[in-house]
This record gives sequence, C-alpha cells and structure tokens, in this order.
Amino acid sequence: MPIRPPVHRPKGWRDKAARDRDYLTYRDQSRVRPTRTAAWKRARRAFLAEHPVCAVCGAPATVVDHIVPHRGDLTVFWDRSRWQALCASCHGRKTAARDGGFGNPLRPPP
Repeated sequence: MPIRPPVHRPKGWRDKAARDRDYLTYRDQSRVRPTRTAAWKRARRAFLAEHPVCAVCGAPATVVDHIVPHRGDLTVFWDRSRWQALCASCHGRKTAARDGGFGNPLRPPP
C-alpha cells in the first residue's frame, strides 16, 4: 500500500482551526450580533418558557420579538419589558409590515 508523502509546512505554520480560534478570541466583540450569543439563546429559551403562546393569535410561540426595534442599542435589546412571544407566522407578518417587506411602505416604530 502506498504511503502518502509528507506535506511541506513552513516553520510557524498553523492549521485553520488554530487560526480561527485566535480570530474569535481577538476580534472586535462589539461587532458580534447579540442574537448570536449564548446569553441571548439562554434568555430567549427562558422567555419562551415563561410565555409559551403567541401574544397575537395564541399559537405556540417560537420567536421572541422586540416590540420596539432595538437598532443595535444593547440597552433596548436586553430590556425584557420590550419583548413579546410570537409564532413565526405572526412575527413574519409584523416584521414585513414594519420593515417594508412585500412592497409595504416602511413604517416608523410606534
């Protein structure tokens, strides 16, 4: 059985996994979307456990919606009084109406 020849790697070469770990450690944390963090996933799971039904139609809730869009403001993002539990259908309908989806005009938040 043939043996694979050795691969040339210059001195100091690091594999992609090591480079990716370093990048995640040193990148600008302010640019990380808050919905991609473990803290948000825990808070979302807890909120849906407390509010299991959609605030609009009463179906099982699957989405935590920010009643007032946070627009990147972390204080508004983490304010639980501005959250509501919605089903995916109601959330999509609300988002499309507010954000100008499906040809709707863009509306300012209430």
